Amino acid sequence: MSTEFQDIKSHITNLIQMNEEVFNLALGHFTLKHIKKGDYLVTEGTIAKHIAYIRKGLFRTFYLKDGNEVNTCFCMENSMTTSHESFVNKKASTEYIQALEDATIISLSHESLLSLYESNSEWVELSRLLTEVECARLTERIKALSFETAKEKYLHLLTSQPKVIQRVSIQHIASYIGVSRETLSRVRSQISQLQ
Repeated sequence: MSTEFQDIKSHITNLIQMNEEVFNLALGHFTLKHIKKGDYLVTEGTIAKHIAYIRKGLFRTFYLKDGNEVNTCFCMENSMTTSHESFVNKKASTEYIQALEDATIISLSHESLLSLYESNSEWVELSRLLTEVECARLTERIKALSFETAKEKYLHLLTSQPKVIQRVSIQHIASYIGVSRETLSRVRSQISQLQ
């Protein structure tokens, strides 16, 4: 097996016990791609036909609302990304996924995933676990947006995803937590005074 696929194998085997033979069923389905900063994996109105494992780089997911970009997720190394609703339901995406840095991904098409489901039940189990992880993330996000103050949302991001704070612009972070750039600057100033 080439070294490019060692990372995704480690990611998968951390989630589920999968023997070498079962993992190797996927090797012919994986596609290694290099994505330039600013390029898109998914755009609004297109169907997400692939799920991507991020080997290197950082992506943001966002919607357009009244011409403004609203960030909903940041994904980086050793995680998976796609427009889930579009990918699962084969319908046009309502969101964008954009590379914030030069990136390397390993993608798997929807058709290939269905083929893997048919080949071995461990791939079905992996899909179930990934769905649970995404549902938990969305539940946490909904609670944060519904009940937390701007300061609490920023502190939560700071503790749960500190690398995002280091690698993402203040403008994108402000959009993610649902405040203006000026409000986020005040929040950051308050937090730094307490430290």
